[in-house]
Amino acid sequence: MLKILRYVDWSELSGLLVGAALAVVLCSATLISVLYLQREGIIGKKEYTLYSNIGSAQGLSKGTKVQINGVNVGRVEDISLADGVSISFVKLKLAIDTEYKNWITDKSVLFVTRDQNIISERVINIDISQKGDKVLDDGNYLTSIRAQDIESVLTAATEILDEIRVLVKVADTLLGKLGDTNSTIGALLNSRALYDNLGSTVVEVNNLLGDATDLMTNVGYMFDKMNDAMPKAMAFADTLSSGVMGLMENLDNLTGRANTLINSLDTTMGRVGGMVENLNSVVGATGNIISEGSQVINKTDGFVDGVSRIWFVRNKIPRKDTIPLLEDAW
Repeated sequence: MLKILRYVDWSELSGLLVGAALAVVLCSATLISVLYLQREGIIGKKEYTLYSNIGSAQGLSKGTKVQINGVNVGRVEDISLADGVSISFVKLKLAIDTEYKNWITDKSVLFVTRDQNIISERVINIDISQKGDKVLDDGNYLTSIRAQDIESVLTAATEILDEIRVLVKVADTLLGKLGDTNSTIGALLNSRALYDNLGSTVVEVNNLLGDATDLMTNVGYMFDKMNDAMPKAMAFADTLSSGVMGLMENLDNLTGRANTLINSLDTTMGRVGGMVENLNSVVGATGNIISEGSQVINKTDGFVDGVSRIWFVRNKIPRKDTIPLLEDAW
């Protein structure tokens, strides 16, 4: 037996279908937005903050890209006037992706430039060509330099033109004073005496140069003479040196001989002194012998004289004149 199907009224389900479609669209839009924000680095990335003071924030706004060699590494989070400094400076607050932290050091510099061409939007570029000693941490400041785009070039050209105008005015004033004979410079330049003095000075300088040339010629001649005489002088000095050396050798030999002679004389004098001492010894011994002989003779004479006085000997001793030799000795 066939079952009878119930009739469905699609008009009753239209509200449900519309709600489901809107839910799908909202979910898709949310997903797309999240993916876009994540791709742009707005969400889903870890960031840290750096600051920098620049001269002008013209062309910059919140969300302006921050790049390193064309690679997006962050964005401008805030722009304000710098606190505590001149109002000509603008303070930038930069949100930098943490994965690029090690690239930015204390030697890195920040400047404003164009992204692609002269009509594209401005971006912040960080130059990391110089390797620093310290990596910048959260809250540190980046050094900034002049912007490098067409506006900066035109501004610099305008400043140079203003300086040129000032120089032109100064030059015009100076030329006016040069033509005015009432001024010191004009009277000096328009005076004939100045040119006459310059002419006489030139003549004196020319004469001085001529004298200097003559002096240099004489000096050169003198040096030539010295060069010619130098070999002879050196030869004479060599000969004199050789003679002096020979004389010194002869004096050295003579000194040696004199020393030998003095040593010989010293030896001879020592020997003579020894002989004199020996002679003195002999003379002393001879004197002692003579003195002892004299004493013996005196004692003998006294003995004989005493014996001769004895009565039984007196007549037996011969007289002196009977013995001539003894008489002569006495």
